[in-house]
Amino acid sequence: MNKFTIGAIGLVVVLLGYLGLTSDQGSDTMGLANAKPSASKIIVLEQPYDFGDIEIFDGKVSTDYTLKNEGAEAVVIKKAVTSCGCTEGEIAGFTFGMHSSEVKDVIIPAGGEEKVKAIYDPLAHGPNGTGPVTRTLHLETNSAETPRIELRFSANVVKTEG
Repeated sequence: MNKFTIGAIGLVVVLLGYLGLTSDQGSDTMGLANAKPSASKIIVLEQPYDFGDIEIFDGKVSTDYTLKNEGAEAVVIKKAVTSCGCTEGEIAGFTFGMHSSEVKDVIIPAGGEEKVKAIYDPLAHGPNGTGPVTRTLHLETNSAETPRIELRFSANVVKTEG
């Protein structure tokens, strides 16, 4: 056998192993993302948030939101993105932004809560990027009641002369 054939066989073995590990697991927590839609509703306890005036050169600011599952079934956060590259989010140890997301099936059990952190970099648009801003974190769920959740914040970016 040549190196190409051995490599192709190895690739097939890896793919089959991956498919076996990621196949639907039934009703356990690993398979919830592929389960039927949840009848539970997610509410956001604190929103929208206003940072007020923030100095452009003082670094990133952040705020937390609490998602509460008000139903009797688990809800799965399947995807998360932000509205702008100046904003990042964190949930259950996963980070996400405008162009990338590590979020993988974050499960909020019935009656449970999960924190989401919004992180804003006022300098991301350059030293002249001042003025009012509104940004959003978008979450997609398997909830029939709340399939999309928006977490909003605002700020007024200022530059102190001196």
